[in-house]
Amino acid sequence: MSKPNLRNLALSATHSYRTKKVIVPEWDNAEVLVREPSIQSRMKCAEFMNDKEGEELTSTQKALRNIEGDSFLLIHVLLDTDGNPVFTEDDQPELFKTYGPVHSRLVAEAFSLTISAAEAEKK
Repeated sequence: MSKPNLRNLALSATHSYRTKKVIVPEWDNAEVLVREPSIQSRMKCAEFMNDKEGEELTSTQKALRNIEGDSFLLIHVLLDTDGNPVFTEDDQPELFKTYGPVHSRLVAEAFSLTISAAEAEKK
């Protein structure tokens, strides 16, 4: 048996993130994969959600900004059963308009895959 190419494994998005199969009852029991969010997608989400200097937002504006960030995250964590992204960043405006509890639940599932440094030390 040949040794695995560690460089290729380390550079592969497929091998760099935990994934989980999720059944979505609201989508005719469709099976999807959610992937833990990357650091890059978290940073981009933070850009959406952070207040700009001197900016004062209403609670509604803050909620909309949070939805914008979450819809961006969903683009990066929702995969089909073959591991392919369901959305592209071009889908973000449309996804923002339809973002709802199902989407929010999938983002939460993706975040549940992330472990803390303390948990990683235990392993």
